[in-house]
This record gives sequence, structure tokens and C-alpha cells, in this order.
Amino acid sequence: MKQYNASQHFSADEKKELLTKAFETDDSDAGKTVQRICDYNKPDEALKEQLWEDMTNEASRDTLIETKNKVQGFFQRSHQLEMIKPYFSKFYEVLPGIVDKRDREFAEIFMNNLSPAFMAREEDEVAFKAMLDGPVAAKHDFFALFLKKQLENISTTQKSRTLCETYKTD
Repeated sequence: MKQYNASQHFSADEKKELLTKAFETDDSDAGKTVQRICDYNKPDEALKEQLWEDMTNEASRDTLIETKNKVQGFFQRSHQLEMIKPYFSKFYEVLPGIVDKRDREFAEIFMNNLSPAFMAREEDEVAFKAMLDGPVAAKHDFFALFLKKQLENISTTQKSRTLCETYKTD
């Protein structure tokens, strides 16, 4: 349901019809969670902007569960990569402040689920290295470990790409 709803290949009416049908007899907590995520994962740039504002607002009163639902809805890299790419640089701008000012649980949800490290671009590597050398990483061990893991993932992805690009079959 979440993947179908996030896709740009189906109309809003088709999605609404399927959601209504799928959940007409489902009153479970799990079903309600999927419906909430589907509310947040629509391919809509205005919705992405609103979710970003909600997730980065220090005064937000959202529960951790609601934050996690918004994060899952927002970060649809398989179906909406072009819509979330503009937020990669914003991620790097706000992440140290989130780690330093918000509670650890919120920070971990934010950084673990919204990281653009999977792109393994040079700018991702530079941004993570800069944060690792910064004061917030020195202050928060969990953040320093996260940054090191992201850099390791970037390095592994870059090496894999190089291997794939240079591998020749004879």
C-alpha cells in the first residue's frame, strides 16, 4: 500500500479507491499507521515542504511515532528521488542542530532515516567529514558513530561503483 501510494504512476483517485477498499474493514493500529504514512507519502512537493517544516521545527509537539510516520512518508527514495534531492543539502544544514538540541530518540529517527549517504556523492562525503570534525560530534558519541558509519557506507558504495564500472568480461 505504501509503495503504491508513493508512486507517481497512479492517479490520486486510483490510490484513494485502493486505500478505501484495503482498509474498509481494518481498524487495527497497524492499519492506521499505514494509512497515516500513506497520508504523508504522496508525490506532492507542497506536502514534502510541509513535512520538512514539521520534522525540523524545534517547537513541534509530534510524538516520536508520528515523527517516524512523517519521516517514512517523506523519504520515498525509490519513487520520489527527484522530490527529495533538494532536501539533501538541507539535511546537512540542520542535522548538527537537531542532534544538539533535540532528544536522542528524535535525532536518531531523523538522521538514520533521512540520510542521503546512499547517494555516495563527493558532497555527501565532504559534508559527513565536516560534521565528524565538528563540535557536535565531539559532544555526542552516538552522532560521531553515525557519521563514521555513513562515511563507511559511502566508501563501500563508491568502491562498488568503481568495480562495476571497470570490470570487464572477456
